[in-house]
Amino acid sequence: MKKNNKSEYYTGGETKMISESYIKDLLLSMGYIKKNHIYEKFFPSVDCYIKVDLKNRTIIYPEDRGMTISNRTTCNFSAPENFVVLECVTRLFDKGYRPEHLNLEKEWTLGHESKGGRADICVSDQEGNTLFIVECKTYGREYEKEYKNIVNDGGQLFSYWQQERSCKFLVLYASKYEGKQIKWDTESIDCSDDANIVALSQKDDSIKLFKNAHTVSELYSVWDETYEKRFSGDVIFRDDSSAYQIGVKPLRKADLKDFADNNKIVNKFEEILRHNNVSDKENAFNRLVALFICKLVDEIQKDMEEIVDFQYKVGTDTYESLQDRLQRLHKEGMEKFMKEEIFYVPDDYAENLVRQYTGQERKNMIAHLKHTLRILKFYTNNDFAFKDVHNEQLFLQNGKILVEVVQLFEKFRIIGSENLQMLGDLFEQLLSKGFKQNEGQFFTPVPITRFIWNSLPVEKILKTEEGAGLPKIIDYACGAGHFLTEGFEAVSACVKANDSLRELDRSFAENNIFGIEKDYRLARVSKISLFMHGAGEGNIIFGDGLENYPDKNIKPNTFDILVANPPYSVSAFKPHLKLKNNSFSILDTISNNGSEIETLFVERISQLLKPNAVAAVILPSSILNKENESFICARESILKNFKIRAIVLMGNKTFGATGTNTVVLFLEKYNEPPKKADLIEDSIDAVFNGCNLDGWEDKAILEQYLKKIDVSSEVYERFLSEAVDIGDIEDKYFLKYKEAFLALSKTKEKQKQKTFGKLSEKEQKKLLTKQYYQYVKKIEREKMKYFSFVYDQRTLIVAAPDDNKGQEKFLGYKWSNRKGQEGIQIIDEGGMLYDAENRMSDRTIASLIRKMFNGEEVSLDDLEEYYYYLHTKDMISFSEVYFNKAIKTTKTRLLKDDPGLTVYSLSDEKTFDITIGDRVLSEEIVSGGRVPVYSANVYEEFGRIDKENMKDYSRPSVIWGIDGDWMVNIIPAGVPFYPTDHCGVLRIKTEKILPEYMMYALQAEGEYERFSRNNRASAQRIRSLVVQAPETKIQKNIIDELKALDDKINGQNAEIEKYENSIRTKFDQIFHLEEFISDGVFSKYEGYSVEDLCIDGRGRVINQQYIENHKGPYPVYSSQTTNDGIFGSIDTFDFDGEYITWTTDGAKAGTVFYRNGKFNCTNVCGTLKAKNDKVNMRYLAYLLNRIAYKFVSRVGNNKLMNDAMKKIVVPVPTRQLQDEFADFVQSVEKSKFECIGKKEKFEIEKDAFVHKYFR
Repeated sequence: MKKNNKSEYYTGGETKMISESYIKDLLLSMGYIKKNHIYEKFFPSVDCYIKVDLKNRTIIYPEDRGMTISNRTTCNFSAPENFVVLECVTRLFDKGYRPEHLNLEKEWTLGHESKGGRADICVSDQEGNTLFIVECKTYGREYEKEYKNIVNDGGQLFSYWQQERSCKFLVLYASKYEGKQIKWDTESIDCSDDANIVALSQKDDSIKLFKNAHTVSELYSVWDETYEKRFSGDVIFRDDSSAYQIGVKPLRKADLKDFADNNKIVNKFEEILRHNNVSDKENAFNRLVALFICKLVDEIQKDMEEIVDFQYKVGTDTYESLQDRLQRLHKEGMEKFMKEEIFYVPDDYAENLVRQYTGQERKNMIAHLKHTLRILKFYTNNDFAFKDVHNEQLFLQNGKILVEVVQLFEKFRIIGSENLQMLGDLFEQLLSKGFKQNEGQFFTPVPITRFIWNSLPVEKILKTEEGAGLPKIIDYACGAGHFLTEGFEAVSACVKANDSLRELDRSFAENNIFGIEKDYRLARVSKISLFMHGAGEGNIIFGDGLENYPDKNIKPNTFDILVANPPYSVSAFKPHLKLKNNSFSILDTISNNGSEIETLFVERISQLLKPNAVAAVILPSSILNKENESFICARESILKNFKIRAIVLMGNKTFGATGTNTVVLFLEKYNEPPKKADLIEDSIDAVFNGCNLDGWEDKAILEQYLKKIDVSSEVYERFLSEAVDIGDIEDKYFLKYKEAFLALSKTKEKQKQKTFGKLSEKEQKKLLTKQYYQYVKKIEREKMKYFSFVYDQRTLIVAAPDDNKGQEKFLGYKWSNRKGQEGIQIIDEGGMLYDAENRMSDRTIASLIRKMFNGEEVSLDDLEEYYYYLHTKDMISFSEVYFNKAIKTTKTRLLKDDPGLTVYSLSDEKTFDITIGDRVLSEEIVSGGRVPVYSANVYEEFGRIDKENMKDYSRPSVIWGIDGDWMVNIIPAGVPFYPTDHCGVLRIKTEKILPEYMMYALQAEGEYERFSRNNRASAQRIRSLVVQAPETKIQKNIIDELKALDDKINGQNAEIEKYENSIRTKFDQIFHLEEFISDGVFSKYEGYSVEDLCIDGRGRVINQQYIENHKGPYPVYSSQTTNDGIFGSIDTFDFDGEYITWTTDGAKAGTVFYRNGKFNCTNVCGTLKAKNDKVNMRYLAYLLNRIAYKFVSRVGNNKLMNDAMKKIVVPVPTRQLQDEFADFVQSVEKSKFECIGKKEKFEIEKDAFVHKYFR
């Protein structure tokens, strides 16, 4: 040991040091008194001193009073740990432990299995038996390291225990002086067998006990398997423990602590279920909900110093006494929270019953009755049965599980937690693990609920509501209560922002928060969630969100804010819908087999909200454009009741496994009365009745409408006055109506009638003209009506990216299927959506939406790729005959201002014939069939069939996929094919448009419209498109240029394939491993596992934001396989040299790359580096790339993790052969990469060409 001139003591060659001033402060804080260079403390209760000599750097313990020092290594200043021992001994003497019962550095002769070493402190009882053993560590890292060692294999303490089997407790201890006080941490392990476990072991010999363990590994195995690696906390130093009278003290409410991120509660709960063979996760979660109700009511009832009932009292509790307390708590909780009575039989029920009816003590009768009640109470299924219980043995098995779950949660607090968010997130994780989501039911990720609440104008509403109370909030399909708890947080934050001293009292939740939930289990969950977030008085109604409950304050037109993620697509729900106090106009449009329940929830929004109220509702994206009558009615309900302030288009990664594309509609109800719809009806009547519109808004509506449909006022006036006969209609807008009218089956039937045929030509024309105007005016009134609602509105559109990485950046999270990390994984909390630190930040997407409620449009350059503003009138097509109120969210396409271009509407039936195919059953597909079948993938045959659904093949057919990835292809004239109902067919009736040109034009239009598998390209939506085309000569030049570029790209692809084939041929010629690659068999070479040859590793989390903030020259490789796997480049590197990387997760799992140089990997890449010169890494990379796919786990998300990769056994030829192959690969890849570069250049050229002519 060296002492420097600053009086700092260094330990060995390590960087740890303890200053002299630290030692003095530590000693003074423990009550030591300075006498020259010696500090001493007298302990009157045990009549001894401890002295610390700073000059000679020694610690003098009271050996004269019987204390044993077996080794003097802790009696000096040589290690920081020695001062932990000193502080611990000081604390033990203060507690009343006598020096003659302490032994420092006790040493044993240890067997081969033990780890050796000396115990820091051994404490004996008055009879000389070891009471507990203390292992002291420095506070922080060393303590945590030894804690992990204990968890992993028992650590040092279990070795000591093996030598001292009378030991009652093992203790890990650490302390330090900081901030003018001593901080200390301790954990203990009870070395005694639980009496209930002993009883269970008598019926189940697989149960391991400490008393039957004879080695360190056996002791650890018992602690691991039987006692779940359970720690007992502080049994020595807590204020209610006495010297020598130690044990696990009952928990008081004051002992409870907050949950923390590192508690890993979810994983531990799952592990309890796993090792106890509990397979019914949903039932387990229901039991957990019951336990949380017990814990809530227990914490509410108890004062801080009272012993809590929600705990397993080690040494005194039986499984029956624990369960009896829980049953009582559950009864009280259900009455308090859910207003429901639960039957509970108290212990003294039999005595009281007999006394009440007989007035006598009938001991045998009472005993028999108690026995019967005990069997009924405990040996049958109840709210705490994780397993089926119908006898004593099963009761004991379930009791063990129940104890483990109770002990998992007993030490943590719910009421008054300082980390309510952590608590809510914890419950959300448990919920997502244990609750099977039923049809139409998906839980909203917490980040999305926060985003939505941050987007709502809560502050504006609070100012509006001033003097009239706080906003009344409802979620009519509240599920687990996420929206309600976030709403409570949002309102609380805004209230506090306006008045830092103001806190929401319990009356806010009681009077202003309402949730409705049809699933009883989730209703309970919601109630618990509210309590966890401090809003326990909030109202959760177990019922149907479509129903009114006047007695529970669920009444129409009474709510200020509605937030929800209602169920959707529930098959045949209508016959089961039993509403007593409500009705829906949309319901009549839904068949008994219909599934579109979401349309009713849309209508419900307008029912519940009062004027000027706001809503944010998550719905499937089909709500915007699906053509079923119920969906059209749902859109009508939105348009005539609300301003559409914003629409957020969420990607398919928002809800994890569901893969569903959703939208969030942000709505603001019109200020009524008078009712806006009534005023608009007056305006429409005025227009169609030819009234004078001067001075009225009607005039502006009409002018704007005519501009929108591109019809002159003169033509429209003639229409309104019915001045033009049907045969004389020439305007292109009304010609569409004429064609549609004449194509009506009703019109055709009328013309076939004998009475019609007897009319003169003039009379026929007059009759048809009259019916034509009736037909058209009905539609025009409808169009003008809905135009009137939206003509002066603007809507913000926010669109998530399509690619997975882009969505992760946008959302700030991703979904994981990795074992132990299943569920949502936060990457960057809030992502682009909201600021996790500042709810009112004005640099987020949430702020854009919030401002739209004030009519403010702002520009944020760093978010411009995600949003744009539209005139709401431009989001609805008013030009077509069929008016389905579909709401488009793509930007208004600006047509090119080029006189050489002709505009073609795909709805023009004179120019285009648009159809879809027919459904094909799997049994209709036949091998070797005559006609190719095309479905959503129009590039490849779906199969072959021996029938046709088209008669005319004289013209080429442009085909597109209706509901798959967007793609367009062309079938030449004269080629029979069979389109399915997922394939659309477009044929051109004019010579002015070349089919090949139309193929490229339609592809570009579909990309603009963002057609995809979740944004269907229905025939109706295709008809709504327009394309521009030059004269056919120019079209041909464009097509020829594109074909030339395609030929160049295909040529480079052929060259790349040639080089890859040459490498494969060379590999086979040199090594002859065809049988190994196909079947895994080889005998020619020695085999080695990858682990024998390489050191494995893994990349780290590097997200797009990090790349943007650390741009540089060093590549970052990720799970993607295009562009050589490059995700981006940053200014540092993690790897340097020759490596193999492979994709560990996702669709491309098992794809292997050879790397050489300075680079980085993300956390979805594994790495291999050669251990020795046995293997050439180019050889190994090529071989693994051909076989690794066989080792990919395809359960859930595809995975090839490090452990699986390391176990792969590969043949290892001589190094000379490997090097020969590697040299060949290196020479060939130079040419191959040149081709890849040329191909990429041609693809860029083609994209620019397409952009020039079609975008």
